[in-house]
Amino acid sequence: MNELGAEPGAPALPKLLVGQRRRLMALLVGTGLGMAALSGASAFLVAFLLRATDNQTRLTAVGGLLAAAGGIGVGRIAERVLAERLGQSYVQELRRGLMTAVLAKMNGPSVGITIARITNDLSSVRNWVSMGIAPLTAGIPLIAGTTTALWLLSPPLAVAMALPLCILSVALALLARPAFNKARKLRRKRGLLAAQVSDTLAAAVSIRAGGGERREVEKIHRLGGEVSAAAIDRARVGGYIRAAAGASGAVTAVSVAATGSWLSIHTATTAAALTLVGLLAHHVNDLGRAAEYRQTFNAAKRMIGPALSPETSAESVLQVQQEPKAGNPGPARTKAEPEAPDDFIVRISGLRLNGHRPVPDLIARPGDRIILKTSDPGESTELFELLLALRTGTQLNTWVDGQDLRSALGSERRRLAGYAAKGSYTERGTIARAVRYRRPDLPEDETAYALARVELASRVAQLPKGEHTVLRRGGQPLTVSDRAKLQIARATLGNPPLLLLNHIDFDLGPDGCQPLANILRSYPGVAIIASDHPEQLVPKYSIWDLR
Repeated sequence: MNELGAEPGAPALPKLLVGQRRRLMALLVGTGLGMAALSGASAFLVAFLLRATDNQTRLTAVGGLLAAAGGIGVGRIAERVLAERLGQSYVQELRRGLMTAVLAKMNGPSVGITIARITNDLSSVRNWVSMGIAPLTAGIPLIAGTTTALWLLSPPLAVAMALPLCILSVALALLARPAFNKARKLRRKRGLLAAQVSDTLAAAVSIRAGGGERREVEKIHRLGGEVSAAAIDRARVGGYIRAAAGASGAVTAVSVAATGSWLSIHTATTAAALTLVGLLAHHVNDLGRAAEYRQTFNAAKRMIGPALSPETSAESVLQVQQEPKAGNPGPARTKAEPEAPDDFIVRISGLRLNGHRPVPDLIARPGDRIILKTSDPGESTELFELLLALRTGTQLNTWVDGQDLRSALGSERRRLAGYAAKGSYTERGTIARAVRYRRPDLPEDETAYALARVELASRVAQLPKGEHTVLRRGGQPLTVSDRAKLQIARATLGNPPLLLLNHIDFDLGPDGCQPLANILRSYPGVAIIASDHPEQLVPKYSIWDLR
């Protein structure tokens, strides 16, 4: 149970019965025992009612049965809500772990697969088909046939049985609109969550370069909490629906038994009617099949299990990402800074491309502009991601402004280096957040300066919400050129000592390179640039030949 009945050799999932979920499970067990006791009491009271010989006893038995029916209804509400809380708590843990694993791995699954794992609205369709339409298709004819058969036995008992079912129909009709609204709200929340997940995955490299893994995981967690709240609200309405259906069986039995007793209908006829009521109750109540739930879970487990790994659990990543508290200098440095001229600002040594091919070391001073020469366009991306510690490179040493860039804490690494690349997707959020994403510690008024610096301020001002406009689907409603300017604004915010530009001029276009050229003309730090047309950006430069 604690491993959800894992099969031998099946991928392991997080334990279910931990923390608050143990209490929820205990409450569910208690609710089930309470409803079982009420059901037994109902059976006893029915028998007591059928043996009654005076009206006072009959009234007492009827009152007891109605009270038991009410208790069963309350139990069903509690069961539904508690079960949803238990499931949502577990889903939240899986969702957080999946999102953390995706951001931590270089070669993750496709966007569609990840969204299917994390949101998977198709399960709602499948549930409706398998546990809604199919049971109704068999249940409605059965209810109609049972009512007809009871009418042939005794019309009064048929009316007594049909009346509670009619009341149930009215109650379900009244609850249909609230249930629809809650379900619609939940789907909207799931849609927002899916869109956020998609945009975050598309912008994964940019997020990691900006050191925003933890922020994005927290944002997904917050949206997931909204989905949970909406799901629990829907579960509450679903609880009322289940309560109405669950109580209707008991009320129908009370109605049939009381009618048979008061009208002195033959005991055998009444017993037959109660038997039919019992058959009805089985189909009026939950018509789902536990086996289908089980097989669905097994299929999902085989997809989710491999995506989770102990080293990328939410807890382990958050522990690694946490910044040291004031007064704690963080991990001790084990490498000695290499010797270099006194005025150097960047030194790179031990770099190997494709895991084996060495490239020349680099020493750069403030104001240097360095153009990469590569035999393969993908090598520039590999180099930049190695420098930013987005890929592993055991022999690589990258010193920037006297600090080891690859072993620096996240906030310090973001201060030392800025990165803008062709085709980068922007994470979902406002323009102001996107500009300050790499340096959220800087004052908010830096946003306007950064936008003006790349000549994007006027374009942003034309948007209805200005810099508070929410970017979606990788950067819409901005154009490709505007998105590239936004990436440059982010990368140059705070003038990091090392600026890395990976073919960003391709997205800027011929008419959009001038703002970047103006920035590079007076940029105080070192700029390493991968470009097919460097002359459009800098008049003088050095070449770092990686070929």
